[in-house]
Amino acid sequence: MDDAHLPDRSPVADVAAALQGKKVLLCVTGGIAAYKVAYVARGLAQSGADVRVIMTRSAERFVGAQTFASLTGNKVYTELFGEGPDVPHVELARGADLAIVAPATANSVAKMALGIADDLFSATLLTVRCPIVVAPAMHTEMWENAATQHNVHLLLERGVIVVGPVSGALSSGDEGPGRMVEPDEILGAAAEVLVRSQDLAGKRILVTAGGTQEPIDPVRFIGNRSSGLMGIEIARAAHERGAKVTLVIGPSNVPPPPGVDVIRVKTAQEMRDEVFELAGDADAIVKAAAVADWRSAEHADQKLKKAAGPPEIDLEPTPDILSELGHSGGIRKPTSILVGFAAETQPDAGALSALAEEKRAAKGADIIVANDVSSPDSGFEVPTNRAVIAGPDGVIDVGLVTKRALAKALVDRIAKLL
Repeated sequence: MDDAHLPDRSPVADVAAALQGKKVLLCVTGGIAAYKVAYVARGLAQSGADVRVIMTRSAERFVGAQTFASLTGNKVYTELFGEGPDVPHVELARGADLAIVAPATANSVAKMALGIADDLFSATLLTVRCPIVVAPAMHTEMWENAATQHNVHLLLERGVIVVGPVSGALSSGDEGPGRMVEPDEILGAAAEVLVRSQDLAGKRILVTAGGTQEPIDPVRFIGNRSSGLMGIEIARAAHERGAKVTLVIGPSNVPPPPGVDVIRVKTAQEMRDEVFELAGDADAIVKAAAVADWRSAEHADQKLKKAAGPPEIDLEPTPDILSELGHSGGIRKPTSILVGFAAETQPDAGALSALAEEKRAAKGADIIVANDVSSPDSGFEVPTNRAVIAGPDGVIDVGLVTKRALAKALVDRIAKLL
């Protein structure tokens, strides 16, 4: 579960400042660790957060609702249906800056993963648009069960932050992995998520994604297998951290993230024209698109007939957009960050790192992400990548991770350079 924690995680210096004035939903589910969540509620309230507590029926078997009402100064919500016209799960979700689920039982994790909405807790979590922090707590056998691990992986794929669990004393005198992390760690994770969610506010990020289609005739083209998922995940990660994101994307069936400006193109030349139009205003340009290297020097206006035999196709190079951006002055801001991608067929991390550094120098880029596309679990048309990130501060071997996790790690590097 290498995606379970925030990449390059470091404590937020001033937790209270990060939480001040934020609307936080604290969702308490039915585990013995529910009593420790009272300390989370107190910490949130003392930091100046507007805390709205949602409790499941099972949670009330461990801690009374009045405890959380006294600690937060707000009503505690337990029922899916309210009185009058208000819809509780919609009203609670609207305007929330963060949702915390603690303790997160195996049942609550499963409901979140499957999108079940049969009580106030699950309906609200399905409605929120804010980041979600989950602190699992359950017996070791339940945590290690394949179903739970699968459900946690689904949540991670969707960008949920999972904190813990850790090994320690459990109920019934047992001991092992499954113990909820301490309240201070939950508060720290909450503060970090809120800080990260706005650390790119005011920045403009330009991302390219997908492959290009270089026409041979009206029905045939030169292209590649890129789905556009990597660039889409980068656009999503940057947008989630407050950036104004423009996504220039070639043909793709993957839906772009909401809140991102989308410009659709087909050819390398079209992509170059759009990128150059926008580059001057961008604080960072991420060239994640798999642009075709060659195009037909001439393409037919009519469909080439099979009966005429194989055509002779003269190829010419397409524009090298990354290199032009890296070596041509005046196209982009002098302070902007330029990121390129390199699809390689080299599974060895050392060789992949060397190729990334070589390409970074050749293209004039600040960062190069080199990913191995030679194995079936990495590269095109799959949700994972085996990659390294080469930047001015060295090379990081990310290993085999989801494209979402790789996107978050890359945006971390960009944010630090900015």
